[in-house]
Amino acid sequence: MAIKSPSLLFRNFTSADLLDATMLANSSLSEFYSESLISELRDQWPEAFMVCYSGSELIGLICGSKYSRTEARVLLLAVKRESRRLGIGGILMERFENLARSSGYIGVRLEVKKDNVGAINFYRRIGYSITGSITAYYSDLSDAYVMWKLL
Repeated sequence: MAIKSPSLLFRNFTSADLLDATMLANSSLSEFYSESLISELRDQWPEAFMVCYSGSELIGLICGSKYSRTEARVLLLAVKRESRRLGIGGILMERFENLARSSGYIGVRLEVKKDNVGAINFYRRIGYSITGSITAYYSDLSDAYVMWKLL
């Protein structure tokens, strides 16, 4: 779906975003994220932590890392529930993939809960394939699919 709001701002994460990013991650994802964990994730690759604001409200974020010499990894992708299916997640993924490509990576990997059908379908639509699974990956012991895309 296309973006419906011309007032969206996509930019790199700053320390001023920390509280809002922590709240968005915890309200959108099933794992718990403390402010210190969000900061640690950002420190892995600061340019790969991007946010989307609508006015003064944080409505989307992505955080990635350098997984290996050839692969980047999406650690977090969260879009506020009311703002989903507007194209924000796709733009954040595209921006991350462009960063990964320009940094010399040839692929991107991520993990997604096996029962998160909406997310799995989203990732498939933008070119990701399931390449494996991890048993008891999440804190609630649910399993994950590993998904991967060639850049």
